[in-house]
Amino acid sequence: MQLCDALALPEGFCLLEKRFVDVALRHGVHETLPDRWRATMQLQAHFEALLGGSLYSYLPGVVRTTFGVEGLP
Repeated sequence: MQLCDALALPEGFCLLEKRFVDVALRHGVHETLPDRWRATMQLQAHFEALLGGSLYSYLPGVVRTTFGVEGLP
């Protein structure tokens, strides 16, 4: 659930880093935040190892939500 929450904004799926910045801007940066980010990135790596590829390839609209475009050239 933590990973799912970290992959989405109200507008849709996005890169973890975009969500991290969103949360930090809204709630501030606390001393434990980098450790929480590392743990979330480890969860991402774990699931990507199970999937054998990028988790983002399974998330519809991730490019649009993250970068504001439909697709990259």
